[in-house]
Amino acid sequence: MRTIGILSLGVAVAAVVPLLSMSHASAQPILGGIYTGEVTGCDEPPCGTVYFRVSENGSQVQGFTAYDVPGDICEFQGPSPFPYDLDIVENSFGPGILEMYEVSGSFPSEGSAEGTLRLVVEEPKPCDSGILDWTATGVTPGVGGIAELPNVSGSSAPNHLALAGLAAALIALTAGGWYARRRFSQGLIRLRRRLR
Repeated sequence: MRTIGILSLGVAVAAVVPLLSMSHASAQPILGGIYTGEVTGCDEPPCGTVYFRVSENGSQVQGFTAYDVPGDICEFQGPSPFPYDLDIVENSFGPGILEMYEVSGSFPSEGSAEGTLRLVVEEPKPCDSGILDWTATGVTPGVGGIAELPNVSGSSAPNHLALAGLAAALIALTAGGWYARRRFSQGLIRLRRRLR
């Protein structure tokens, strides 16, 4: 009886030791992937959304942008783009700019990302979103994206109009992103001057 108990204990330990020694490796980000998702944890949802891209070689998070994140006494309306690319090291990135735009994240499984976000401004009044969680799902460009226009018989004018409208929308989005990024950068410059 005692021999069986010791043998059973030995078998159990032999089975558990490899599990304990295994590292909890996270998945690789999608190379060139586009990630979109939601912010959670604010007092009154919805808490906003996030968007970013992973570089083609998987070494950076590019264009991380939070949209419509509520603060304690304000709302960070529209896009709040992070001003530069974030390096991905061991499948994680961050911490961003402390006490201003804190963002960090990781890639826990295939096609998913998660992390935390905090937005802070001092002007015109101090406002802080607090630390919020975010989750995002990634897709490979061209997969799950814009569907092809249907091939309809007759005139191709509707297709050309749709493509022209899409091009105009993309130009407007690019210009809006550039303008928001420029305003955010100017705010950073003013803050740095004040801190000197």
